[in-house]
Parts: sequence; structure tokens; C-alpha cells
Amino acid sequence: RTQELSQFAEAEGADSLLIVPPYYMAPTPHQVMDHYRRIAEKVSIPILVYHNIPLTSVDLKTEHLLKLYEEGAIGGVKMSNPEPDRICELLQATNGQFFVYAGIDTVAFEGLCHGAAGWISGIPSTVPSAAKDLYNAIAVEGNLVKARALWKKLAPLMRLQFQAYHSRGEGAHWFSTMKAALNMIGPPVGDPAPPILPLPDSIRPTLIRLLKDLGYQVKEA
Repeated sequence: RTQELSQFAEAEGADSLLIVPPYYMAPTPHQVMDHYRRIAEKVSIPILVYHNIPLTSVDLKTEHLLKLYEEGAIGGVKMSNPEPDRICELLQATNGQFFVYAGIDTVAFEGLCHGAAGWISGIPSTVPSAAKDLYNAIAVEGNLVKARALWKKLAPLMRLQFQAYHSRGEGAHWFSTMKAALNMIGPPVGDPAPPILPLPDSIRPTLIRLLKDLGYQVKEA
């Protein structure tokens, strides 16, 4: 099914594919590698691995990812585990040729400093202009003083979004926080679908303050 959907995406004009490993059945790393190889045989556009250990229970180590890259089966990875050194390791091993994206906000600053190609996570989806400013400060301008100041403003929102993710349930779900923020600053996206609950009223004042600190006009009602 993944092969068919990948072919469909390419036929419809996709430039690349971001593919999560098979999950729930907990396949071995070598089985997962074969999965990506088979997909690569069916398409001609680059494949990026969506590497998310907590949600898939699949951990492709650096050597596994490099093997797939050397074979031409993948072109990059969205690294969604809180280990910035793994981003660094992949980039150093490939002289920066492997496309590595910071896939969780908690490693975004370090990942971009190491040379990550970009940042795909909750903060860029919620406050894209602020995330873009941080990317430009690091990757384009090389201005770490400016980047630190921007991150100092972004980090509290990041921590609010991901407190439940890292504490295994304590606090509001990150998706609830993201949707509530978008409803406040636009575009409105409604509430999350059950079983995820809307953001508790007790957290809304904190979210409003953090969004205002980032310079956004906030609809508080």
C-alpha cells in the first residue's frame, strides 16, 4: 500500500516523500530498511525517513540510515527524537550532503547550528514567521547572538507545547496547544478530534502571553 501511495504522490507532482516506518508490529531495523528499499525501487523522487522512535518503536541507527543513503534508497531524514547529536553525526558522516531535518522543537536550535536542512515540527506549523526568523538567523546570516535572542522567546512556547509529550501525559497535548494557538492568531482550525481534548481554560492565559511576546496579534475570545 505504501508503494502504491508513493507512486500516486509522484504521479500527482510530489517532489519528495516523507515516509514513516511501519509501526505497531515492531519490525526489526533490517526489515524496515528493506521496506524503504522496495519503495525506492518504485519511485524516482527522493524519500525521507520520518524517524520517530516514541511513536513507532522503530530505531534506525546512524549506520542503518547511512547504509540506505549510500545505496540511494533515501535522501534524508526527519529526526524526531530529542538527540541533537544524531543530527550532527549524520551530517558529519556525509559532509552535509544528507538532508537532515530537525523533527522535534526541542532539538531545533542545536540541529540548525549543526547544519540541518530545515525544521519540521509544531512550532513552524504554529508560528511560522518566528520559526523562519530563527532559521534565517542561523542558516543564512550565521548570527548566533540574534538566534539566541529569538530562541529565548520561542523556547517557552515550545516547552508549553511539548510538556505532555516529554512527561508522558502531564499537561495539555501538544496538538491541543497548537490548534488553540492557531485559533487565536489565525487561520482558525477548530478543536482537535477526539480523543484529544481542547486546550484547558487554565492554560489559555499563558498561551496568549507567549504569543503576544512573539509579536502576534491575539484573538482572546
